[in-house]
Amino acid sequence: MARLPEETLEALGGLKKLSPTEREFMQIIWAHPEGISSEVIYQQFPQARGTKSTILYNICEKGYAENRQEGRHHIYTACISETDYEKALIRQQLKKSFGDSSFERLVAAFCGTKKLSEKQSKKINALLQELEEELKEDE
Repeated sequence: MARLPEETLEALGGLKKLSPTEREFMQIIWAHPEGISSEVIYQQFPQARGTKSTILYNICEKGYAENRQEGRHHIYTACISETDYEKALIRQQLKKSFGDSSFERLVAAFCGTKKLSEKQSKKINALLQELEEELKEDE
């Protein structure tokens, strides 16, 4: 049976989506922003050593982590934050559910209508701009 093509995440520049097992491994890597050794990761999972190495290799090939060698071990560091990955998943799901639409259309759908009035749309855009400015101030 042919293997299905892996789903990509447009919001992350077309990176392939992580499999459930790869995501479990990434949870460990994300929890250690300074980097984590392969040996510590290996201790967290029951799979055979070769399988764990392959999973880590695939994560790096997909662009979610990078590794550097220190002695006999590899140190894995995340290239994409967990927050950015979660945002990309949500955007992808919203796009699947509501199509390639604007935020205003999404809000309209939540309100049970197909379209917002011009006044409502302006209010939504003003709120989004205000939130964006507050986020910039917090950085």
